[in-house]
Amino acid sequence: MINKFLRFRYHESIVVTLNEESSPHVAPMGVEYSEPYLILRPYRSSKTYTNLVLRPMLSLNFTHDARYFFKAIFKQEEIDFEFSGLERPPVIRGNFDLYVEGRAKLLDSADDRAVFLVTAEKVYEGLGSKLALSRANNALLEALVYYTKIAALVSKGDKEIPEYLNLLRINLNLVRKLGNLELVEMANTIESKLSELLGGRLR
Repeated sequence: MINKFLRFRYHESIVVTLNEESSPHVAPMGVEYSEPYLILRPYRSSKTYTNLVLRPMLSLNFTHDARYFFKAIFKQEEIDFEFSGLERPPVIRGNFDLYVEGRAKLLDSADDRAVFLVTAEKVYEGLGSKLALSRANNALLEALVYYTKIAALVSKGDKEIPEYLNLLRINLNLVRKLGNLELVEMANTIESKLSELLGGRLR
């Protein structure tokens, strides 16, 4: 079933892990599919990395709807979970195409981004994204991807940040041009949060 959905090598997901108090933590993250494995590369400074080292179980939640990725970053209190066991991370309720519950094995942690190999233990379809192709939706997701990259690198002053900022601006402008009011408001929130993150240097 994974082959049916993850045909293009890299796909965006929302990863759910459990912290040491067994509370769920969500984080948007790209997933590489290399049959039969899924590969995650979280930053070692992230909570996802810490949680997976402590508890290797996780769930991967796949959807086309960028609004869920926005909530995962800025409004986690609005995410509704469905639990299947005390020691297993929940999945996210909503319009998701595919759920993968599995176990992660740490392969490499020498660089800023660790490498985990995920073995799928349970794979099943969700309700579906129920969303036709939308450039505004895709652009919002791209903007969120660059926001998370910048947030992870800003404290180190990484040389790639100016390029990421430019790409983020391009995608925010596309959302404002083609999106409805809901998506435009999300784009404005991203810009506001990024401005706070960079100390007002976003122009």
